[in-house]
Amino acid sequence: MKTDFLQELGHLGFTARIKRLNEKIASSTLEHYSGLDLGIEPNWHVIFLLLKETGKLTVTEIASALGFSHPAMIKITRKMKAQGYLESSKDPSDGRKTFIQLSEKGIEALPVFEKEWNRIQEVLKEFVSDAFLKNLNKLEQDFDALGFKERYQKRFGQKAYTIQNARPTDFKAIGKLMVDVYSGLEGFPKADEQPKYYQTLANIGDFTQKPEVELLMAISDDGKILGAVLYFGDIQQYGAGGTVTQEKNASGFRLLAVDPSARGLGIGKALSVACIERARKAGHAQVIIHSTAYMKVAWKMYEKLGFVRSEDLDFKQEDLQVYGFRLLLQ
Repeated sequence: MKTDFLQELGHLGFTARIKRLNEKIASSTLEHYSGLDLGIEPNWHVIFLLLKETGKLTVTEIASALGFSHPAMIKITRKMKAQGYLESSKDPSDGRKTFIQLSEKGIEALPVFEKEWNRIQEVLKEFVSDAFLKNLNKLEQDFDALGFKERYQKRFGQKAYTIQNARPTDFKAIGKLMVDVYSGLEGFPKADEQPKYYQTLANIGDFTQKPEVELLMAISDDGKILGAVLYFGDIQQYGAGGTVTQEKNASGFRLLAVDPSARGLGIGKALSVACIERARKAGHAQVIIHSTAYMKVAWKMYEKLGFVRSEDLDFKQEDLQVYGFRLLLQ
């Protein structure tokens, strides 16, 4: 066959062509690295350069910063530690967190590596233009803003779920979802460490007895609860620490959870937008939320919705650092 079948497929061949190109480049660069006798592999440079800039990070933070999977980052950092380029240390204020940083060997080797990476960059410029990188940036941004599943559903009129107020009969299932999701976060305190917090999660429906508090849920067409969040039309009922209850003309939402099987459907975003719209309808000037370092994947979503970090809202929940965010509506 003289023609390229994947090219003939057009858009249907796109992902296969990306995979094929990646394999070609990876194979070629691996062969190149093997001949250098430097003791490094392709893609290690992104870890080196990230840690050079940040000093130290957890594996979860590295994965979040690079947009790679957590298992992939564990695999790479283990190899780099085995070669002596990385070292780990416990967070003195939180023994559950382990930081990764460049070792003395890694720091000493960095100038030699950077010289080689600069050469590689010059070669890559011969077939990867600035215009291509710009288009690639836009492609990634567009996909992050609205993924394939969301676009498919929007185009073909399929709605996998609806956002609505939870019914009392849903409270128990939502409480279980909350406990399962939060206890499954890597490094996040477990039930035996913060029993009162998990009791609050399990009994999340109790919040609806307070004024202007709504428990919103995303429910599938077949009746499965895919996610939920608490919306506080009265910030005095927010119930978290810090100075949040001193805020004026504000709404808030917290305890957002999405079933792992439903991630990628835009449920977290849809629940957040539902809360924001309620705040707008109420004429509030701002929406306040909180998050932790263990939920950094959600931070990008919040930032795209317009939330900005607000250090004046930070507080500690026992030993857990909690970070505040604010969205200005007026």
